[in-house]
This record gives sequence, structure tokens and C-alpha cells, in this order.
Amino acid sequence: MYIAYVDESGDFGHNTTVTRYFTLSGIIVADSNWKAFLDRIKAFRKGLKRDFRLTLNSDLRATDLWRNRGDFKKLNLNYADRARIFRRTAEFLRYSQEVAILTVSINKSSPQLPSSGKIGEIAWTMFLQRFENWLVAKQELGIIVNDEGHEKMTRMLSRKMRVYNPIPSHYGGYYQSPLVKIIEDPFSRHSQDSYFVQLADISAYLARLRHDYKPRQAQFRIHKLYKRIKPRYILEASKKDNYGYVIYP
Repeated sequence: MYIAYVDESGDFGHNTTVTRYFTLSGIIVADSNWKAFLDRIKAFRKGLKRDFRLTLNSDLRATDLWRNRGDFKKLNLNYADRARIFRRTAEFLRYSQEVAILTVSINKSSPQLPSSGKIGEIAWTMFLQRFENWLVAKQELGIIVNDEGHEKMTRMLSRKMRVYNPIPSHYGGYYQSPLVKIIEDPFSRHSQDSYFVQLADISAYLARLRHDYKPRQAQFRIHKLYKRIKPRYILEASKKDNYGYVIYP
């Protein structure tokens, strides 16, 4: 059994003045590795507490970290320290051999994106399809745990895809491939209560910065940190991208 902890980065509306990309990222861990990975996360978080005073029960959310708000506000970290936390988290993921990471990236400014299409649903459809493919290849079952906020949408979408999931064929047209390896509806955990969801949030954020970053983020080079995580990416998820990102369109 594999558990995918999924979070998003970016605004899922069509307004590109907020964010130009919307990303989903899933930290996938086998049930047999879950406890060992949790123990390694705890050791990693103790290091952040020692060096940056970030308590173990703080919510390590990427936007809060960069903007110095939430649990980071009282720490008053400068940009260099915030960049160090991003870098250490990316390095932690790089060497976390217990996990695989699946990322979906939506270019909201693309003319190929349907104007009436719901970006969140498009991203989740692609994520569910690729996670299903990965599970089929491994002949294993999987469940999804996502951050709070879109429970109704993910539940309805996964239920529909268990019955109706058309996949474009290389020979033209579509073929049906309903979900069979993803069991149960996705269920949510608030990131405050899950180290795993917090790591998914950081992963999604760094993935979005690959194409959608501010000058200050480039100054501290956090927009390049996604490269450090490459050993964990599921490269076979996309033949069109060197990092395995499933990019739409």
C-alpha cells in the first residue's frame, strides 16, 4: 500500500496576475516505510528548531515561510535564513529514499487551456491518472491524503473516475481506464497536523517556482531548488519533461 500526501501551490483561478502556474505535488510513501520516514522527518525538524527556533508543532508552509507570516512571523527571519530553510528541506527530500514525488503543473496563461475549464479539476484529474498508472506498474494499492479545502471536488472526481476515465490513445480517440488501484475517496488532513502534507506543500511550491517566481526568489535561488529534488521525482510520469513533471498543456 502506498500513501500519497498531496498539496497545491498557486491560485487555481484563471487570473494570472496572482500566479501564472498552479501545481500539485504528492509525497508518496509505502506503508512499510511510513514509520521510518516519520522518524527521519522528526530528526529533520529538530534540526530546524535548533538552528532557526522553528518549533516541532509549527506549520512549515512555503508561503508563510517566504512571506514571514504564520508560525514564522514571531521568528522574524531574514531572507537568507528563509532561503536556507527552503534549501535544507529540498536537500532532505533529495536524500529521502523512502519516497517518490509526483508533480502536476498547469500553465494558466496557455491558450490551450479551456476558458471554462476548472484548473483545480484538471490538475487533480492528471494527478489521479498518473498515480493510478504508477500503482498499476507496481501492482499495489494506494490512498490519497490531501490538505484541507477541496474535499468535495476530489471526492466527486475520484468517484467519477472509478467509472468513467477516458485516456487519449496514441492511435487516435480515447480508451476507458477507470481507477482500480486508488482505493477510498481522498481524505484531508490540515497541514498543521501532518508533517507529510507540509513537505508536499514545500514540494509543490518549489515546483511552481520553476516557471513562476519573483526577482527576490531568484536572488536567493530558491527558484532552482526543484533541481535538487530530481532523484525523488517519478520521471516516467512524463516523457516530455526531464523532471517528470506532468505539464498542461
